[in-house]
Amino acid sequence: MKYILKGGTIVDGTRAKPYIGSVVIKDGIIEDIITGDVHDGENVVDVIGKIVSPGFIDIHSHSDISYFMPHKQLSKLYQGITTEIVGNCGVSAIPTSENSLKGVTKYLSSILEVSLGNKIEMPKNMIEYKDSLNKAKLPVNIGILVGHGTLRGTVMGFDDREPTEVEMDNMCRILDYELKNGALGLSLGLIYPPGSFSNTYELIRLAEVIKDNNGILSVHMRNEGDHIFEAVDEILEVTRKTGVHLHIAHLKLIGKNQWRKSNLLLKKIEDEQANGLNITCDQYPYDATSTSLSALLPRWAHDGGTEKMLKRLMSENNQLDNDIRKEMEGRGGPSSVVVSGTKGYMTEVEGLSIKEASKLLGLNPVDTVKNILLTTKANVAAIYHSLDHDDMLNIMKKMYISVGSDGYAFSLDPKVCKTNPHPRNFGSFPRFLEITRDKCIMSIEDAIYKMTKLTADTLGIIDRGVLSPRKAADITVFDYEKIGDNSTFLNSVQKPVGIEHIFVNGRPALLYGKEKFLGSGKVIVK
Repeated sequence: MKYILKGGTIVDGTRAKPYIGSVVIKDGIIEDIITGDVHDGENVVDVIGKIVSPGFIDIHSHSDISYFMPHKQLSKLYQGITTEIVGNCGVSAIPTSENSLKGVTKYLSSILEVSLGNKIEMPKNMIEYKDSLNKAKLPVNIGILVGHGTLRGTVMGFDDREPTEVEMDNMCRILDYELKNGALGLSLGLIYPPGSFSNTYELIRLAEVIKDNNGILSVHMRNEGDHIFEAVDEILEVTRKTGVHLHIAHLKLIGKNQWRKSNLLLKKIEDEQANGLNITCDQYPYDATSTSLSALLPRWAHDGGTEKMLKRLMSENNQLDNDIRKEMEGRGGPSSVVVSGTKGYMTEVEGLSIKEASKLLGLNPVDTVKNILLTTKANVAAIYHSLDHDDMLNIMKKMYISVGSDGYAFSLDPKVCKTNPHPRNFGSFPRFLEITRDKCIMSIEDAIYKMTKLTADTLGIIDRGVLSPRKAADITVFDYEKIGDNSTFLNSVQKPVGIEHIFVNGRPALLYGKEKFLGSGKVIVK
Protein backbone atom coordinates (compact mmCIF):
# COMPACT_ATOMS: atom_id res chain seq x y z
CA MET A 1 0.00 0.00 0.00
CA LYS A 2 1.19 3.51 -0.85
CA TYR A 3 1.07 6.52 1.50
CA ILE A 4 2.23 10.09 1.06
CA LEU A 5 3.04 12.29 4.04
CA LYS A 6 2.46 15.68 2.46
CA GLY A 7 4.15 18.98 3.22
CA GLY A 8 5.82 18.26 6.53
CA THR A 9 9.03 19.60 8.01
CA ILE A 10 11.57 16.88 7.28
CA VAL A 11 14.13 16.27 10.01
CA ASP A 12 15.97 13.38 8.42
CA GLY A 13 18.13 12.13 11.32
CA THR A 14 21.50 13.19 9.88
CA ARG A 15 21.69 16.58 11.71
CA ALA A 16 21.00 18.32 8.39
CA LYS A 17 18.84 21.43 8.51
CA PRO A 18 15.07 20.77 8.36
CA TYR A 19 13.30 21.32 5.06
CA ILE A 20 9.76 21.10 3.71
CA GLY A 21 8.93 17.98 1.76
CA SER A 22 6.60 15.04 1.20
CA VAL A 23 7.58 11.47 1.99
CA VAL A 24 6.35 8.74 -0.37
CA ILE A 25 5.98 5.32 1.27
CA LYS A 26 5.53 2.13 -0.74
CA ASP A 27 6.10 -1.57 -0.09
CA GLY A 28 7.61 -0.97 3.33
CA ILE A 29 10.28 1.50 2.26
CA ILE A 30 10.64 5.20 1.56
CA GLU A 31 10.21 5.40 -2.19
CA ASP A 32 10.96 9.11 -2.53
CA ILE A 33 11.10 12.45 -0.75
CA ILE A 34 9.58 15.21 -2.90
CA THR A 35 10.28 18.88 -2.31
CA GLY A 36 7.84 20.11 -4.99
CA ASP A 37 4.06 19.95 -5.28
CA VAL A 38 2.17 16.76 -4.47
CA HIS A 39 -1.37 16.27 -5.70
CA ASP A 40 -4.00 15.06 -3.29
CA GLY A 41 -5.24 11.50 -3.66
CA GLU A 42 -5.86 8.28 -1.81
CA ASN A 43 -3.78 7.81 1.35
CA VAL A 44 -2.31 11.29 1.26
CA VAL A 45 -1.81 12.49 4.83
CA ASP A 46 -1.53 16.25 5.37
CA VAL A 47 1.36 16.85 7.78
CA ILE A 48 1.92 20.54 7.09
CA GLY A 49 3.38 22.21 10.17
CA LYS A 50 4.41 18.88 11.69
CA ILE A 51 7.85 17.30 12.13
CA VAL A 52 8.44 14.21 10.01
CA SER A 53 11.22 12.18 11.60
CA PRO A 54 12.73 8.71 11.39
CA GLY A 55 11.01 6.43 13.87
CA PHE A 56 12.67 6.67 17.27
CA ILE A 57 15.00 3.81 18.24
CA ASP A 58 15.04 2.83 21.91
CA ILE A 59 18.54 1.47 22.43
CA HIS A 60 17.86 0.46 26.02
CA SER A 61 14.69 -1.56 26.46
CA HIS A 62 13.52 -4.40 28.68
CA SER A 63 10.52 -5.50 26.61
CA ASP A 64 12.08 -8.96 26.21
CA ILE A 65 8.83 -10.81 26.84
CA SER A 66 6.31 -7.95 26.83
CA TYR A 67 4.90 -8.87 23.45
CA PHE A 68 4.18 -12.43 24.53
CA MET A 69 1.58 -11.08 26.96
CA PRO A 70 -2.15 -11.35 26.18
CA HIS A 71 -2.89 -7.60 26.34
CA LYS A 72 -1.64 -4.90 23.96
CA GLN A 73 1.62 -3.51 25.31
CA LEU A 74 1.84 -0.14 23.54
CA SER A 75 3.61 2.24 25.92
CA LYS A 76 6.67 2.28 23.63
CA LEU A 77 4.78 2.71 20.36
CA TYR A 78 2.86 5.71 21.66
CA GLN A 79 6.18 7.45 22.37
CA GLY A 80 7.03 7.37 18.66
CA ILE A 81 9.36 4.40 19.11
CA THR A 82 9.47 2.08 16.11
CA THR A 83 12.41 -0.11 17.20
CA GLU A 84 13.41 -1.41 20.63
CA ILE A 85 16.68 -3.09 21.58
CA VAL A 86 15.99 -5.69 24.27
CA GLY A 87 18.27 -7.86 26.41
CA ASN A 88 19.86 -5.01 28.34
CA CYS A 89 21.55 -4.89 31.76
CA GLY A 90 22.65 -8.51 31.51
CA VAL A 91 19.05 -9.76 31.41
CA SER A 92 17.68 -11.48 28.31
CA ALA A 93 15.22 -14.20 27.37
CA ILE A 94 17.97 -16.25 25.76
CA PRO A 95 20.00 -18.43 25.97
CA THR A 96 18.41 -21.18 28.02
CA SER A 97 18.64 -24.96 28.07
CA GLU A 98 16.53 -27.80 29.45
CA ASN A 99 18.68 -27.85 32.57
CA SER A 100 18.69 -24.08 33.14
CA LEU A 101 15.12 -23.22 32.12
CA LYS A 102 13.68 -23.23 35.65
CA GLY A 103 16.51 -21.12 37.09
CA VAL A 104 16.53 -18.63 34.22
CA THR A 105 12.75 -18.25 34.41
CA LYS A 106 12.98 -17.42 38.13
CA TYR A 107 15.82 -15.03 37.38
CA LEU A 108 13.80 -13.18 34.75
CA SER A 109 10.71 -13.09 36.98
CA SER A 110 12.65 -11.53 39.83
CA ILE A 111 14.25 -8.80 37.71
CA LEU A 112 11.82 -7.98 34.90
CA GLU A 113 8.71 -6.03 35.90
CA VAL A 114 6.43 -8.75 34.51
CA SER A 115 5.43 -12.21 35.66
CA LEU A 116 6.25 -15.28 33.60
CA GLY A 117 3.16 -17.44 33.46
CA ASN A 118 2.87 -21.04 32.36
CA LYS A 119 1.47 -19.95 29.01
CA ILE A 120 4.82 -18.46 27.95
CA GLU A 121 7.09 -21.00 26.34
CA MET A 122 10.59 -19.67 26.82
CA PRO A 123 12.86 -19.82 23.74
CA LYS A 124 16.23 -21.50 24.07
CA ASN A 125 18.27 -19.57 21.51
CA MET A 126 18.20 -16.76 18.96
CA ILE A 127 16.59 -18.88 16.26
CA GLU A 128 13.66 -19.84 18.49
CA TYR A 129 13.42 -16.33 19.96
CA LYS A 130 13.28 -14.62 16.56
CA ASP A 131 10.62 -17.06 15.44
CA SER A 132 8.53 -16.50 18.58
CA LEU A 133 8.78 -12.71 18.31
CA ASN A 134 7.88 -12.65 14.63
CA LYS A 135 4.81 -14.77 15.39
CA ALA A 136 3.76 -12.36 18.15
CA LYS A 137 2.61 -9.67 15.66
CA LEU A 138 4.99 -7.05 17.00
CA PRO A 139 3.76 -3.44 17.01
CA VAL A 140 7.41 -2.29 16.76
CA ASN A 141 10.69 -3.78 15.57
CA ILE A 142 12.91 -5.65 18.02
CA GLY A 143 16.70 -5.96 18.09
CA ILE A 144 18.28 -8.36 20.56
CA LEU A 145 21.28 -8.32 22.89
CA VAL A 146 22.42 -11.40 24.77
CA GLY A 147 22.30 -10.83 28.52
CA HIS A 148 25.46 -11.87 30.33
CA GLY A 149 23.52 -12.78 33.47
CA THR A 150 21.26 -15.13 31.51
CA LEU A 151 24.23 -16.60 29.64
CA ARG A 152 26.18 -17.15 32.85
CA GLY A 153 23.18 -18.61 34.67
CA THR A 154 22.55 -21.01 31.81
CA VAL A 155 26.13 -22.29 31.71
CA MET A 156 27.12 -22.30 35.38
CA GLY A 157 24.12 -21.45 37.55
CA PHE A 158 23.70 -18.60 39.99
CA ASP A 159 26.52 -19.21 42.46
CA ASP A 160 29.15 -16.63 43.40
CA ARG A 161 32.23 -18.22 41.87
CA GLU A 162 34.54 -18.03 38.89
CA PRO A 163 33.80 -20.18 35.84
CA THR A 164 35.99 -23.16 35.11
CA GLU A 165 37.86 -23.05 31.81
CA VAL A 166 35.30 -25.45 30.35
CA GLU A 167 32.45 -23.20 31.49
CA MET A 168 34.23 -20.13 30.15
CA ASP A 169 34.69 -21.82 26.78
CA ASN A 170 31.01 -22.81 26.78
CA MET A 171 29.92 -19.23 27.45
CA CYS A 172 32.08 -18.00 24.58
CA ARG A 173 30.80 -20.74 22.26
CA ILE A 174 27.13 -20.03 23.03
CA LEU A 175 27.64 -16.28 22.72
CA ASP A 176 29.31 -16.73 19.33
CA TYR A 177 26.37 -18.87 18.17
CA GLU A 178 23.79 -16.27 19.23
CA LEU A 179 25.71 -13.45 17.56
CA LYS A 180 26.03 -15.38 14.32
CA ASN A 181 22.27 -15.92 14.41
CA GLY A 182 21.39 -12.25 14.73
CA ALA A 183 22.13 -10.92 18.20
CA LEU A 184 23.54 -7.39 18.07
CA GLY A 185 25.90 -7.74 21.01
CA LEU A 186 26.25 -8.62 24.69
CA SER A 187 24.91 -6.68 27.65
CA LEU A 188 26.46 -6.71 31.10
CA GLY A 189 24.53 -6.08 34.30
CA LEU A 190 27.40 -5.91 36.75
CA ILE A 191 25.17 -4.81 39.62
CA TYR A 192 22.84 -7.81 39.25
CA PRO A 193 23.70 -11.38 40.23
CA PRO A 194 24.95 -13.55 38.65
CA GLY A 195 26.65 -10.99 36.39
CA SER A 196 27.99 -9.21 39.46
CA PHE A 197 29.90 -12.39 40.37
CA SER A 198 32.13 -12.09 37.29
CA ASN A 199 35.71 -10.85 37.26
CA THR A 200 37.49 -8.75 34.65
CA TYR A 201 39.10 -11.77 32.98
CA GLU A 202 35.67 -13.24 32.27
CA LEU A 203 34.51 -9.96 30.75
CA ILE A 204 37.59 -9.75 28.54
CA ARG A 205 37.06 -13.28 27.20
CA LEU A 206 33.44 -12.48 26.28
CA ALA A 207 34.37 -9.08 24.83
CA GLU A 208 36.81 -10.79 22.48
CA VAL A 209 33.89 -12.79 21.05
CA ILE A 210 31.90 -9.57 20.62
CA LYS A 211 34.81 -7.90 18.84
CA ASP A 212 35.23 -10.86 16.49
CA ASN A 213 31.54 -10.59 15.55
CA ASN A 214 31.51 -6.78 15.22
CA GLY A 215 28.91 -6.36 17.95
CA ILE A 216 28.58 -3.97 20.87
CA LEU A 217 29.30 -4.50 24.55
CA SER A 218 26.57 -2.66 26.45
CA VAL A 219 27.44 -2.25 30.11
CA HIS A 220 25.42 -1.51 33.22
CA MET A 221 28.53 -0.77 35.23
CA ARG A 222 29.42 -2.39 38.54
CA ASN A 223 28.77 0.87 40.37
CA GLU A 224 27.11 4.18 39.45
CA GLY A 225 27.50 5.83 42.88
CA ASP A 226 30.44 6.24 45.22
CA HIS A 227 32.68 3.94 43.15
CA ILE A 228 31.58 4.97 39.67
CA PHE A 229 35.03 6.08 38.55
CA GLU A 230 36.55 2.74 39.55
CA ALA A 231 33.72 1.01 37.68
CA VAL A 232 34.53 3.05 34.57
CA ASP A 233 38.19 2.07 34.91
CA GLU A 234 37.26 -1.61 34.96
CA ILE A 235 35.24 -1.49 31.79
CA LEU A 236 37.80 0.73 30.05
CA GLU A 237 40.41 -1.94 30.77
CA VAL A 238 38.20 -4.47 28.98
CA THR A 239 37.81 -2.09 26.06
CA ARG A 240 41.53 -1.32 25.74
CA LYS A 241 42.51 -4.99 25.81
CA THR A 242 39.95 -6.13 23.23
CA GLY A 243 39.15 -3.10 21.05
CA VAL A 244 35.44 -3.85 21.51
CA HIS A 245 32.81 -1.15 20.89
CA LEU A 246 31.89 -0.14 24.43
CA HIS A 247 28.41 1.22 25.09
CA ILE A 248 27.79 2.53 28.62
CA ALA A 249 24.17 2.04 29.59
CA HIS A 250 22.04 4.74 31.26
CA LEU A 251 24.97 7.01 32.10
CA LYS A 252 24.34 8.73 35.44
CA LEU A 253 25.80 9.49 38.87
CA ILE A 254 23.83 8.12 41.82
CA GLY A 255 23.86 9.74 45.26
CA LYS A 256 24.71 13.14 46.67
CA ASN A 257 28.40 12.25 47.04
CA GLN A 258 28.68 12.12 43.23
CA TRP A 259 26.43 15.00 42.31
CA ARG A 260 27.95 17.71 40.09
CA LYS A 261 30.75 15.39 38.95
CA SER A 262 29.31 14.79 35.49
CA ASN A 263 32.01 16.93 33.85
CA LEU A 264 34.73 14.73 35.36
CA LEU A 265 32.92 11.59 34.24
CA LEU A 266 32.38 12.87 30.71
CA LYS A 267 36.00 14.03 30.44
CA LYS A 268 37.20 10.55 31.43
CA ILE A 269 35.15 9.05 28.61
CA GLU A 270 36.12 11.69 26.07
CA ASP A 271 39.82 11.36 26.83
CA GLU A 272 39.58 7.66 25.94
CA GLN A 273 37.61 8.47 22.78
CA ALA A 274 40.42 10.82 21.80
CA ASN A 275 42.85 7.93 22.34
CA GLY A 276 40.96 5.86 19.79
CA LEU A 277 38.51 3.84 21.87
CA ASN A 278 35.04 3.38 20.40
CA ILE A 279 32.72 4.47 23.24
CA THR A 280 29.07 5.46 23.09
CA CYS A 281 26.45 5.76 25.83
CA ASP A 282 22.74 6.13 26.42
CA GLN A 283 20.65 8.08 28.93
CA TYR A 284 17.05 8.36 30.03
CA PRO A 285 15.78 11.92 30.68
CA TYR A 286 14.76 11.60 34.34
CA ASP A 287 16.45 12.36 37.65
CA ALA A 288 15.18 9.20 39.33
CA THR A 289 16.25 5.62 38.68
CA SER A 290 14.27 2.39 38.86
CA THR A 291 15.20 -1.20 39.56
CA SER A 292 14.37 -3.99 41.98
CA LEU A 293 14.27 -3.25 45.70
CA SER A 294 16.71 -6.13 46.05
CA ALA A 295 19.39 -3.82 44.61
CA LEU A 296 19.73 -2.55 48.18
CA LEU A 297 21.20 -5.91 49.18
CA PRO A 298 24.97 -6.55 48.96
CA ARG A 299 26.39 -8.86 46.31
CA TRP A 300 27.11 -11.69 48.73
CA ALA A 301 23.46 -11.85 49.81
CA HIS A 302 22.47 -12.91 46.27
CA ASP A 303 24.81 -15.91 46.12
CA GLY A 304 22.90 -18.99 44.97
CA GLY A 305 19.84 -17.19 43.59
CA THR A 306 16.59 -15.78 44.92
CA GLU A 307 15.62 -18.62 47.28
CA LYS A 308 18.93 -18.50 49.16
CA MET A 309 18.74 -14.70 49.28
CA LEU A 310 15.30 -14.89 50.92
CA LYS A 311 16.60 -17.37 53.51
CA ARG A 312 19.36 -14.91 54.42
CA LEU A 313 16.75 -12.17 54.88
CA MET A 314 14.90 -14.35 57.41
CA SER A 315 17.92 -14.82 59.65
CA GLU A 316 19.55 -12.40 62.09
CA ASN A 317 22.55 -10.83 60.36
CA ASN A 318 24.01 -7.52 61.48
CA GLN A 319 26.31 -7.33 58.47
CA LEU A 320 23.37 -7.65 56.08
CA ASP A 321 21.44 -4.98 57.97
CA ASN A 322 24.41 -2.61 57.90
CA ASP A 323 24.97 -3.19 54.17
CA ILE A 324 21.30 -2.48 53.37
CA ARG A 325 21.39 0.67 55.50
CA LYS A 326 24.57 1.91 53.82
CA GLU A 327 23.25 1.28 50.29
CA MET A 328 19.93 2.95 51.08
CA GLU A 329 21.68 6.04 52.46
CA GLY A 330 23.88 6.13 49.37
CA ARG A 331 20.76 6.29 47.24
CA GLY A 332 19.30 9.21 49.21
CA GLY A 333 17.89 7.55 52.31
CA PRO A 334 14.50 5.95 53.16
CA SER A 335 12.51 8.95 51.94
CA SER A 336 14.11 8.71 48.47
CA VAL A 337 13.31 5.03 47.85
CA VAL A 338 9.73 4.48 46.67
CA VAL A 339 8.00 1.13 46.17
CA SER A 340 6.46 1.25 42.70
CA GLY A 341 5.12 -2.27 42.19
CA THR A 342 4.73 -5.53 44.10
CA LYS A 343 2.86 -7.65 41.51
CA GLY A 344 -0.14 -7.76 43.84
CA TYR A 345 1.73 -9.08 46.90
CA MET A 346 1.67 -5.85 48.99
CA THR A 347 -0.50 -3.24 47.31
CA GLU A 348 -0.70 -1.30 50.58
CA VAL A 349 2.92 -0.13 50.24
CA GLU A 350 2.84 0.67 46.51
CA GLY A 351 3.52 4.36 45.97
CA LEU A 352 5.01 4.78 49.44
CA SER A 353 8.58 5.63 50.27
CA ILE A 354 10.44 3.27 52.60
CA LYS A 355 10.11 5.96 55.26
CA GLU A 356 6.33 6.05 54.79
CA ALA A 357 6.09 2.26 54.58
CA SER A 358 8.08 2.00 57.83
CA LYS A 359 5.45 4.04 59.63
CA LEU A 360 2.68 1.92 58.12
CA LEU A 361 4.33 -1.37 59.09
CA GLY A 362 5.73 -0.20 62.43
CA LEU A 363 9.26 -1.22 61.52
CA ASN A 364 12.60 0.52 61.07
CA PRO A 365 13.63 1.24 57.44
CA VAL A 366 16.00 -1.74 57.12
CA ASP A 367 13.46 -4.20 58.51
CA THR A 368 10.85 -2.64 56.23
CA VAL A 369 13.01 -3.40 53.19
CA LYS A 370 13.52 -6.98 54.39
CA ASN A 371 9.81 -7.42 55.17
CA ILE A 372 8.73 -6.21 51.74
CA LEU A 373 11.27 -8.41 49.94
CA LEU A 374 10.20 -11.47 51.93
CA THR A 375 6.47 -10.84 51.54
CA THR A 376 6.78 -10.28 47.79
CA LYS A 377 9.34 -13.07 47.31
CA ALA A 378 11.61 -10.30 45.95
CA ASN A 379 9.10 -9.42 43.21
CA VAL A 380 9.16 -5.71 43.93
CA ALA A 381 10.20 -2.71 41.84
CA ALA A 382 11.39 0.55 43.35
CA ILE A 383 12.08 4.09 42.23
CA TYR A 384 15.18 5.79 43.62
CA HIS A 385 15.17 9.62 43.65
CA SER A 386 18.94 9.83 43.71
CA LEU A 387 20.13 11.82 40.68
CA ASP A 388 21.03 15.47 40.22
CA HIS A 389 18.98 17.35 37.62
CA ASP A 390 21.91 19.47 36.40
CA ASP A 391 24.05 16.37 35.88
CA MET A 392 21.23 14.88 33.82
CA LEU A 393 21.10 17.97 31.61
CA ASN A 394 24.87 18.07 31.26
CA ILE A 395 24.99 14.46 30.09
CA MET A 396 22.04 15.07 27.77
CA LYS A 397 23.98 17.66 25.74
CA LYS A 398 26.58 15.18 24.46
CA MET A 399 26.15 14.05 20.86
CA TYR A 400 27.58 10.56 21.41
CA ILE A 401 24.87 9.72 23.96
CA SER A 402 21.67 8.17 22.60
CA VAL A 403 18.25 8.33 24.21
CA GLY A 404 17.11 5.09 25.85
CA SER A 405 14.11 4.45 28.05
CA ASP A 406 15.51 1.66 30.24
CA GLY A 407 11.83 0.68 30.27
CA TYR A 408 9.31 -1.94 29.26
CA ALA A 409 6.39 -1.97 26.87
CA PHE A 410 3.41 -1.83 29.22
CA SER A 411 -0.31 -1.79 28.65
CA LEU A 412 -1.80 1.70 28.65
CA ASP A 413 -4.88 0.37 30.43
CA PRO A 414 -4.49 1.06 34.19
CA LYS A 415 -6.72 -1.95 34.93
CA VAL A 416 -4.16 -4.17 33.19
CA CYS A 417 -1.03 -2.39 34.41
CA LYS A 418 -2.35 -2.20 38.00
CA THR A 419 0.61 -0.17 39.25
CA ASN A 420 2.67 2.96 38.61
CA PRO A 421 5.96 1.95 36.99
CA HIS A 422 8.64 4.57 36.38
CA PRO A 423 7.39 7.26 33.94
CA ARG A 424 10.27 6.40 31.60
CA ASN A 425 8.19 3.42 30.44
CA PHE A 426 5.60 5.82 29.01
CA GLY A 427 7.25 9.11 28.15
CA SER A 428 11.05 9.02 27.74
CA PHE A 429 11.25 10.13 24.12
CA PRO A 430 8.57 12.86 24.26
CA ARG A 431 10.14 14.07 27.51
CA PHE A 432 13.56 14.30 25.89
CA LEU A 433 12.13 16.48 23.10
CA GLU A 434 10.18 18.53 25.63
CA ILE A 435 13.28 19.22 27.72
CA THR A 436 15.59 20.01 24.80
CA ARG A 437 12.93 22.33 23.34
CA ASP A 438 11.93 24.16 26.52
CA LYS A 439 15.48 24.57 27.85
CA CYS A 440 16.95 25.33 24.39
CA ILE A 441 19.57 22.61 24.92
CA MET A 442 19.99 21.75 21.25
CA SER A 443 18.41 22.13 17.83
CA ILE A 444 15.59 19.86 16.69
CA GLU A 445 17.91 18.24 14.15
CA ASP A 446 20.43 17.36 16.86
CA ALA A 447 17.71 16.04 19.16
CA ILE A 448 16.30 13.80 16.44
CA TYR A 449 19.78 12.54 15.56
CA LYS A 450 20.27 11.35 19.16
CA MET A 451 17.07 9.29 18.92
CA THR A 452 17.57 7.86 15.43
CA LYS A 453 20.75 7.80 13.32
CA LEU A 454 23.17 7.87 16.25
CA THR A 455 21.50 4.80 17.69
CA ALA A 456 21.34 2.99 14.34
CA ASP A 457 25.03 3.72 13.75
CA THR A 458 25.92 2.52 17.26
CA LEU A 459 24.19 -0.79 16.59
CA GLY A 460 25.33 -1.19 12.98
CA ILE A 461 21.76 -1.04 11.64
CA ILE A 462 22.05 0.39 8.12
CA ASP A 463 18.45 0.46 6.86
CA ARG A 464 16.85 2.60 9.59
CA GLY A 465 17.42 5.79 11.53
CA VAL A 466 17.41 8.11 8.48
CA LEU A 467 14.70 9.46 6.18
CA SER A 468 16.09 8.63 2.76
CA PRO A 469 14.92 6.76 -0.34
CA ARG A 470 15.26 2.97 -0.08
CA LYS A 471 15.45 3.06 3.72
CA ALA A 472 12.83 1.21 5.76
CA ALA A 473 9.72 3.35 6.27
CA ASP A 474 9.85 3.66 10.05
CA ILE A 475 8.54 7.19 10.55
CA THR A 476 7.21 9.31 13.42
CA VAL A 477 5.21 12.50 12.81
CA PHE A 478 4.66 14.91 15.70
CA ASP A 479 3.81 18.46 16.68
CA TYR A 480 7.04 19.91 18.03
CA GLU A 481 5.30 22.62 20.02
CA LYS A 482 2.96 20.18 21.75
CA ILE A 483 4.98 17.00 22.23
CA GLY A 484 5.44 16.12 25.88
CA ASP A 485 5.33 13.54 28.63
CA ASN A 486 2.10 13.22 30.63
CA SER A 487 3.38 10.48 32.91
CA THR A 488 4.14 11.24 36.58
CA PHE A 489 5.57 9.14 39.39
CA LEU A 490 2.19 8.94 41.11
CA ASN A 491 0.19 8.46 37.90
CA SER A 492 2.51 7.01 35.30
CA VAL A 493 0.14 5.06 33.03
CA GLN A 494 -0.48 7.95 30.66
CA LYS A 495 -0.09 8.48 26.93
CA PRO A 496 2.24 11.31 25.87
CA VAL A 497 0.89 14.15 23.77
CA GLY A 498 1.83 15.59 20.39
CA ILE A 499 2.51 12.43 18.37
CA GLU A 500 0.09 12.08 15.46
CA HIS A 501 1.27 9.38 13.03
CA ILE A 502 3.65 6.43 13.34
CA PHE A 503 4.65 4.12 10.49
CA VAL A 504 6.38 0.79 11.09
CA ASN A 505 7.83 -0.89 8.00
CA GLY A 506 5.61 1.22 5.78
CA ARG A 507 2.29 0.58 7.51
CA PRO A 508 0.58 3.10 9.82
CA ALA A 509 0.57 1.83 13.40
CA LEU A 510 -0.94 5.12 14.53
CA LEU A 511 -2.82 7.39 12.13
CA TYR A 512 -4.25 10.67 13.42
CA GLY A 513 -3.43 9.38 16.89
CA LYS A 514 -5.55 6.26 16.48
CA GLU A 515 -4.35 2.67 16.38
CA LYS A 516 -4.46 1.13 12.91
CA PHE A 517 -2.10 -1.73 11.96
CA LEU A 518 -0.33 -3.04 15.06
CA GLY A 519 1.46 -6.11 13.72
CA SER A 520 4.02 -4.65 11.31
CA GLY A 521 7.14 -4.97 13.44
CA LYS A 522 9.86 -7.55 12.88
CA VAL A 523 13.11 -8.72 14.40
CA ILE A 524 16.07 -6.58 13.33
CA VAL A 525 19.41 -8.19 12.60
CA LYS A 526 22.54 -6.71 11.04
